[in-house]
Amino acid sequence: SPVIDGDRTFTMGAEGKLHCFDLASGKVVWKRDIRAEYKVPQDFFGTASTPLVEGKLLIVNVGAPGGPCVVGLDKATGKEVWRAGKEWGPSYASPVPAVVHGQRRLFVFAGGESDPPTGGLMCIDPANGKVNFSFPWRSRSYESVNASCPVVFGNKVFISASYRTGGALIEVLPDFTHKVLWTTQEFALHFNTPIYRDGFLYGFDGRNEPDASLACIDAATGKVVWREIREWNETLGGRQQPVSIYRGSLLAVDGSFLCLGELGHLLWMDLSPKGYKEISRAWLFPARESWSLPVLSRGLLYVVQNTREVTRVNGPRLLCYDLRA
Repeated sequence: SPVIDGDRTFTMGAEGKLHCFDLASGKVVWKRDIRAEYKVPQDFFGTASTPLVEGKLLIVNVGAPGGPCVVGLDKATGKEVWRAGKEWGPSYASPVPAVVHGQRRLFVFAGGESDPPTGGLMCIDPANGKVNFSFPWRSRSYESVNASCPVVFGNKVFISASYRTGGALIEVLPDFTHKVLWTTQEFALHFNTPIYRDGFLYGFDGRNEPDASLACIDAATGKVVWREIREWNETLGGRQQPVSIYRGSLLAVDGSFLCLGELGHLLWMDLSPKGYKEISRAWLFPARESWSLPVLSRGLLYVVQNTREVTRVNGPRLLCYDLRA
């Protein structure tokens, strides 16, 4: 996703090309070829981590062999300021900032294709790139991904991955060491990031379409509070077919939740520890791999259709919906 910062915007392409643009004119301020410069092997899905603006820095999960895993670049010039980590490749998750114990920290869920597969959570001081701790969390399967972003609440960090990996809740201690509070195989998010609200986590568990379900997890214990598999019929090719949300993505909006389903459905939901309630549903487009998290800005919802519709009518495109009414 593009990152806007004042009068500039930063983009990282699937081939690892990082650009800084002037927002008003679109002119290139600076650019870097991250994959070529840091000699990063091409992962299966290419480069898919969004950079993070942190003060005067742009944080990038580079994942170079032998290091650096993460770099802090001067956002004005693109020059490297610090580097962190030597072990893990680039993941498909994005760096997340947070204030823990009164101090600013970066949490990076790293780990790209490697043999043997390695990766996990890194806690980094953005002032100097010092790694406070690294917590290994990665599938044992070579063909796997770390793609769900860390979720930080209080002094705790939740991470999750599919491929028989599951979720883990990490407590960051006052001296910035860490302790594992619980792990679970019942909440393994593939590429969507869960949402934390009032002591509970909500997200789509499951590696594949058929085994995906929306679940609510008690953040204190890691226990499943409820699990929902929502199904209904749609007309495709002149006949009725059962469909579902499958591996959806959630946005917390105005006390409720917006959900983009994997086949292009958009749903308003009320989610609480008491259960799931669907407020409304619309089918934006009949297309698979609707994996990109929508963006909501000033009442306008931007949705990426990643593949051609099953009806072969429209190809990949960007759509904007007005929700202000």
